[in-house]
Amino acid sequence: MSHYEAIMGRLRRNPLKNITLLKMMTAYHSQIDSVLIEQQDHWGVLLLMPAVTFPYDHRTYPEADTVVLMDYSSPEVFPALLKLLSREARLVFKLQEDAYRVALEPHFTLHKVRSLYSYSTAAGQTFSADAGCTVSETIDERLLPLWIANDYTLAEISHYFKEGAFSVSLFEGDVPLSTCMVFRNEESVWEIGAVHTTAAARKKGLAQRVVRTALYHTLQRGYIPRYQVLEDNLASIRLAESIGLTPAVKLEHWINY
Repeated sequence: MSHYEAIMGRLRRNPLKNITLLKMMTAYHSQIDSVLIEQQDHWGVLLLMPAVTFPYDHRTYPEADTVVLMDYSSPEVFPALLKLLSREARLVFKLQEDAYRVALEPHFTLHKVRSLYSYSTAAGQTFSADAGCTVSETIDERLLPLWIANDYTLAEISHYFKEGAFSVSLFEGDVPLSTCMVFRNEESVWEIGAVHTTAAARKKGLAQRVVRTALYHTLQRGYIPRYQVLEDNLASIRLAESIGLTPAVKLEHWINY
């Protein structure tokens, strides 16, 4: 078994908890300094990713050197992971458990900058497709301005569609009113992102129709859906909860500079 497969196997034991680690390893493993530590029955994973690697991080944390992600089965492994962290580097810690922050705080001065919630479906939950929605497995250029308005770049969008992404949209004639993309985070988890409704078409339930249809097609393809929102995006949180999604994990970003 390769180093990559061993790490992915550990993280996939809880794919929603570790979705950010899985996503980064899937897309950028050749650029990540990844470590797997095994101590008897316990294990730990540490990912050290240059902050310029992922476009979102490069835009959001232009002063950072490294993005740090981790998971471990027991606190006994944490000291071995800690030894690999530079005290001089400007770090962004993306932490999916409070215990990880508590373990780091004696060694780093941490400042919280944002929290993101990942929502998903419950076991056995079903959705229906809206007949008015258009599903496309190729890039529809009419939708690009809406996706780009949600801070996606053309390069990112193109990459997602090369990897099998699809879009779900509502149109009035040739004019898009509401849309989203569904794209691969990793093998089993696919993200419903870039949800955008034009200003004139808001408060009509169009985003709910689009997302419900996206959930239907995601589940039909055998994937685990993920819907991520910033903690202060109350409209997106209300949308997720209104269609029956439940919180799966909270990811907090902390910096030491």
